[in-house]
Amino acid sequence: MTATLHTLRSLLLSVAVLLVGHGLQLTLLPLKAQELGWSESVIGLTGSAYYLGFLLGCLTGPAMIRRVGHIRAFTVFVAMATTALLAAGLFDYYVMWLVLRFATGWALAGFYTTIESWLNDGVQNSKRGTVLALYTMISLGAMVTGQLVIQANVFTLTELFPMGALFLVMATLPIALTSRPQPATPAAVQFSWKTVFGASQVGVIASGISGFVMGLLWSIGAVFASELTGSVEVGARFMAVVIMGGLVVQFPIGRLSDAYDRRWIILWLGVLGFLGANLWMVHPLTGFWLYVAGFLCGAAAMPMYSVSIAHANDNANGQFLQIASGMLMANAIGAVLGPLLYAGVKMAGLPQALMVIMALAFAGGTVWTALRLRAHPVQRAHFEPYQPLPKTTAEAAVLDPRQTEEATEDGAGEPQLR
Repeated sequence: MTATLHTLRSLLLSVAVLLVGHGLQLTLLPLKAQELGWSESVIGLTGSAYYLGFLLGCLTGPAMIRRVGHIRAFTVFVAMATTALLAAGLFDYYVMWLVLRFATGWALAGFYTTIESWLNDGVQNSKRGTVLALYTMISLGAMVTGQLVIQANVFTLTELFPMGALFLVMATLPIALTSRPQPATPAAVQFSWKTVFGASQVGVIASGISGFVMGLLWSIGAVFASELTGSVEVGARFMAVVIMGGLVVQFPIGRLSDAYDRRWIILWLGVLGFLGANLWMVHPLTGFWLYVAGFLCGAAAMPMYSVSIAHANDNANGQFLQIASGMLMANAIGAVLGPLLYAGVKMAGLPQALMVIMALAFAGGTVWTALRLRAHPVQRAHFEPYQPLPKTTAEAAVLDPRQTEEATEDGAGEPQLR
């Protein structure tokens, strides 16, 4: 394993550095928009633009890499993300921000595709699970670090734009200096909604809800927290706690989903998220209670995606990549729709709109899962071991060791009811 990590050190270092800058800008941009006087509903729409660009990048990124190769494509994606971030710091025109956020989403999807396809090429099958888990931990840890840079209160919001761009540009150095040959180009994303929904009716909805909630939190969570408390630092700290919630429970939840019907795990995650989003009804969201609410929502929404993938994989029947790609699309569509719905609800003047919408999303997913459990209350005879999976691109699914096993084992057990 040490030899494998030594081989992949350039890639993992690039991931860590770039995602510090990416995590910083995901929170910085909403806070800057708030400073410009834009309403929460308007800020939410910029989040939808980002996720729409990300969705398009997942579909078009592989073609770019096939055309010019990994290193050149990586440079293009980082250059686009850096340009968009610096331009957002220079201009305060809303329409331009929509374009820039869209471009950032497209660029980050391309970055993830490049890195993950390179990781796929450089990892032995026996090491895939460990490398994927490490990659997930590095990604989340780097994004938490980005929040800490904001809450350190050393730089103003305006000064943080070149700081974020600095991290993005520095991420090109390990890749540019690597002596490793470029890997084979990634395949185009292919999926069938019929196949995906047939594998896991619970998983498709839960994946969409995970994207819906996290899309809302990334788009407006920092603004929500800073408006409640009047502190930019609290907004960044709130988002750091949200990510920490997902990071802390990822593996315990995964092990539970290996021991029990995954649909029950998804249901209880929905209950946990519902309680966290409704905490404001019990206690004002100030200080400690604000962070508790954020932690619970992150702890529910972030692992829900990986558990949904795991449940669908129990029924994959050799079509794991199609299913994983479909789950990714469902998650991305949810991330686009969340801020859009929030904008409409906020314009209607609903108090605590962010928490109310997240609570409704969690409640809807819980009810749907309960209905499926009632329709098929069976004990499973076969399941694939849980594996944490980042919500990035279809290339992360290729890295998942479970799809390698399915490629070599024809029908490992009876499919589960879903």
